[in-house]
Amino acid sequence: MPMQYESTTFGAKVEILNRDGFEGVPVTLDFSAVITTENGRKVVKAGTPIGANGVSDNTEAAKGILLWDVYEDRPIGTILKKAYINTARAKAHSGVTISAETKAALPMVVFE
Repeated sequence: MPMQYESTTFGAKVEILNRDGFEGVPVTLDFSAVITTENGRKVVKAGTPIGANGVSDNTEAAKGILLWDVYEDRPIGTILKKAYINTARAKAHSGVTISAETKAALPMVVFE
């Protein structure tokens, strides 16, 4: 009997970092309010500011910037606490213009 499997194609990972060296912490994202989908699955895009409760938060309550795209079926990701972010690439990928409040809340993240 032949083995059955399902194949899903994903795009290449987007690179939002501008320079080597970063520090991140794990986060479990809350997808209850997420409406963005890719390949039929909910996704939070790299470059999105994330708050302590695991939701997108582009305010002074932001705890970090999402390093990679995170999908609902595996909601664990990494938020950057110390890094050099390429602001243009992060905005182009996530669609989020990082606010001045978020930038002030993340003093160890350099937005270039």
